[in-house]
Amino acid sequence: MHTSPKARLLAGALALSFAVVSSQAFAECDEGQETVVGKAIAAAAGAKISAVVPSQSKQMVNLETCEVAGSNMSADFKFNVIGADGLYWITGTAKVVGGKADVKIGGMSPNLAAASAKAGVKLASN
Repeated sequence: MHTSPKARLLAGALALSFAVVSSQAFAECDEGQETVVGKAIAAAAGAKISAVVPSQSKQMVNLETCEVAGSNMSADFKFNVIGADGLYWITGTAKVVGGKADVKIGGMSPNLAAASAKAGVKLASN
């Protein structure tokens, strides 16, 4: 199939404009923003699982992605915490506004899932 130079130029301009618009909508977090997001996720995730793991120490957040759009930040993460009887983890997504995270849990360690079921607490959002 043959396309005219005008059609190819229009398609190229459209693709370029889409790339420019989408790159302005979301940008990767810088180091300072990652710190804010990580601390907010640790606080929110720790609070969320505290009904199942009341004693927590040595929290660690791994950010898989971290994006910023205006004053809002979002991330995919893995949160690890040591409880009284071992290591627990959750994976999920978070939206951070004003230094506070709204965390949605997508997955969890088998021992956290078992403890959650035993306590009758639903942690995962799915």
